[in-house]
Amino acid sequence: MYKKYILFALLSAASTPIFAQQANVQGIVRNQVSKEPFSNVRLVFEKNQKSVVTDSKGNFNLPKLKSGEETILITGGNIQETKITVQIPASGLLTMEDIYVLPSTDSDNMVQLSMASDDMLDDDNESFDQNIAAKIILSNDVYVNKIGFQLSQFRFRIRGYANRYEQKYINGVHFNDQLRGVFNYASIGAINDLTRNGDQDNAMDASTFTFGSIGGTENINMRASAFAKGAKATATYTNRNYYSRGMLSYSTGLMDNGWAFTGLIGGRYADKGFVEGTFYKNVSYALSIEKQFQQGKHSLSLVTFGSPVERGMQSGSFQEAYDLLDNNLYNPNWGYQDGKVRNARIVTAYDPTAVLSHIWKIDQNTKLTTGISLHYGKYANTALNWYNGADPRPDYYRNLPSYYTESITNQTYTDLWKSKAVSQVDWDNLYLVNKLENKLNNGAAIYMVEKRHSDLLESSFNTTLNKTINSHSKLTAGIGAKGSQSQQYKTVEDLLGAEYVLDIDKFSERDFGQGTSPTQNDLLNPNFKARKDDIFGYRFNINVKSANAWLQNEYSYSNIDFFYATQLSYSSFQRVGYMKNGRYPNNSYGKGQEHHFVDYAFKGGLTYKFNGRHLLNAKISYQTQAPVANDTYISPRVSDLTFEDLKSAKILSTDISYIFSLPKLNGRISVFQTNFTDLISRQSYYNEAAATFINHGLKDMNQINRGVEMGLTYKIDDKWSIDLAATKAEYYYSNNPMGSINSENGLINDVRETVYLNDYYVGGMPQTAGTFGLRYFVNYWFFGANLNYAGDMYLSKAPLRQLASNYTVVNPYDADQYDAYYTLTHQEKFKNSATVDLSIGKILYLKSRKSINFNLAVNNILNNKNIRTGGFENARLDLEAPNKFASKYYYMQGINCFMNVSYRF
Repeated sequence: MYKKYILFALLSAASTPIFAQQANVQGIVRNQVSKEPFSNVRLVFEKNQKSVVTDSKGNFNLPKLKSGEETILITGGNIQETKITVQIPASGLLTMEDIYVLPSTDSDNMVQLSMASDDMLDDDNESFDQNIAAKIILSNDVYVNKIGFQLSQFRFRIRGYANRYEQKYINGVHFNDQLRGVFNYASIGAINDLTRNGDQDNAMDASTFTFGSIGGTENINMRASAFAKGAKATATYTNRNYYSRGMLSYSTGLMDNGWAFTGLIGGRYADKGFVEGTFYKNVSYALSIEKQFQQGKHSLSLVTFGSPVERGMQSGSFQEAYDLLDNNLYNPNWGYQDGKVRNARIVTAYDPTAVLSHIWKIDQNTKLTTGISLHYGKYANTALNWYNGADPRPDYYRNLPSYYTESITNQTYTDLWKSKAVSQVDWDNLYLVNKLENKLNNGAAIYMVEKRHSDLLESSFNTTLNKTINSHSKLTAGIGAKGSQSQQYKTVEDLLGAEYVLDIDKFSERDFGQGTSPTQNDLLNPNFKARKDDIFGYRFNINVKSANAWLQNEYSYSNIDFFYATQLSYSSFQRVGYMKNGRYPNNSYGKGQEHHFVDYAFKGGLTYKFNGRHLLNAKISYQTQAPVANDTYISPRVSDLTFEDLKSAKILSTDISYIFSLPKLNGRISVFQTNFTDLISRQSYYNEAAATFINHGLKDMNQINRGVEMGLTYKIDDKWSIDLAATKAEYYYSNNPMGSINSENGLINDVRETVYLNDYYVGGMPQTAGTFGLRYFVNYWFFGANLNYAGDMYLSKAPLRQLASNYTVVNPYDADQYDAYYTLTHQEKFKNSATVDLSIGKILYLKSRKSINFNLAVNNILNNKNIRTGGFENARLDLEAPNKFASKYYYMQGINCFMNVSYRF
């Protein structure tokens, strides 16, 4: 009996120090300039491996912390990252002095997301913030934060992934469209102040709102309570696509009655862009309303926004044209009409969106987030079209000197180009030709401007359950569903003085003769005379449906964290034609075949924590992914034909990372490899040899993306810091896929031939890149300089040049033929390039807690004329005359200036 009492006493004595070594810490984070509270700021207690997010009044409270010296990392989308050191007592409550942090000085011209998650709404729920330091440090990624923006001028892609592998959510609702699989950034243009809060997961990390994707996921939090009370006015001047921008936003913060309101209006404008012939007109709006019930147990939020825009486009051109004009920014899309600049390629876009979301804190350890969205994207772009007339584009290859081998003609065209007499669209001549031909063709147009529409009506539903099972285990699960209707058609925009355009296919008429059925774009309405705003040429819908369910378990211990997740998804799509095309009368009109896919995905990760400052992380994922509808149809404008034996792609991805977070040095070093199998793609081009428009599909493509990436930030002292982010990678095709060639005039049907792509590099982006930055801050003055580098950039290969038959017709002993063969099959590598970016600014503190943030940036001031940021091979094939070969490139813009002034009041 006595032994039991003695044993109980010893155990109690032994346990007392354990519980005594824990304390609670609370405080408030404030804006160092305005002295106002800072909401949505995350504080990471690195030694204790815990974190907490400030509420709408800047308060935080974190219990059960071990005693001793502690380093706190303070981070968020609206602040400059800060580290402080505190001494945590052995027990009791530590009320810290107010913590002052500086607002972010990053330029407002990018959509910047913070690293804080949806857990920030759980101000009174400590359980969601326990033992997650590994995830927070992983998500607060130096490499991703620095390299993505600094290298955007080179068309850099993180790990070489296409945009469809990046997922975007708004208030927990998925927003990648189902037609192309990408997020429409234009839909949130000029509403930057409402896109700064959110949750970001890199690669295939464990997520609080989705299964995830290899390209990372972001959940933008636009709920009104996420924004601190106050107003902000922003004015911007730049010499990029637009030269002026303005925004005015106001937020009430979360009021005592549980309501919160945030509103924004903005716009961007340029009557003349930096590139000749371009312009930009845009207005934007956003309104967020939220009501919290039962002391925050329920939150209901409604967000609506839109950003209608009209802009004149720039297009890539031939290298020869750039050289003739000595102008890397040459734009072939425009010309003078009655002495005024007119652009033939004009884009109009408007994507009004509404998101209704609800958060239910079922108990201290359980949260259910549900949301629905509806948006209707209207996108259209104009282009020249012609019938029985010469190609009106000034840089059409037959208008270039290199097309003519006879010296006199070649010199004549060279002189015309150098004098700029033929370098732009001759609008007056197009009107004149129509006027003369109208007398012979009863008003029919030779030249016209058409408008190609791609509208998308889409609704989404997502619900996510976050459950903390105990101090070591979390469960996250969700379901989602989405329905889309893509409407594809074109209309008559401008007849250029003519009365109508005859709705027939000019290439079919040449090959099959006038008046024959194949010439008709719509057999149900033959020889239709289309007038202003009439639909002609093609009209069809693609309807897409999808649903998914996923489950994720996370486990966290003192030295090791791990997680695993699985997802099951279903998708289907179907084409519905509204015109009976004469080339494909049996499979162009009405409902086409419905295609169904069932896909699955698995992922897992493990993080070993040597301590709170050094982590080793490894992840692996495998998934099947249905093809997007936009790639599947061979000639969607005229038929329902798809690739045979459609199947889902397979994606296997792995990475290993070493992450460190020291008082002065933070960073990550990673190695990664992703294997893609059974990809499909479609390239469309005009084939001069066949004299028709071609759709060239590639099936069962394999691709490998692998490399090393590194990012670090070193804080020299309170004034100076250094950033470095770099990657060395290779992205290449790993097999020779089968190609299928089809023409829209019906003359070429399913001509199959192997395309030699094995070991060719994926083009259009750098595979070696880096940025080195130096930042200085003192007395509210800030200065930054970045040296950016891009190398190993390759021209994308045109499949027509890589056909297997091309390799059999060349005599290797014939020098001329071999040179032609080499020219056509060799992959061009761009020169390595570098730029320098400079920025300087000042935060002015005014009385009454008001402030002005001034920022001036100058970009691309080094070597900018030699940088070609992507491009594609001309599909034209000519083995006998390689001098006629030409490639198209996209040049980056020259020196860019950016001046931004923000006034907070």
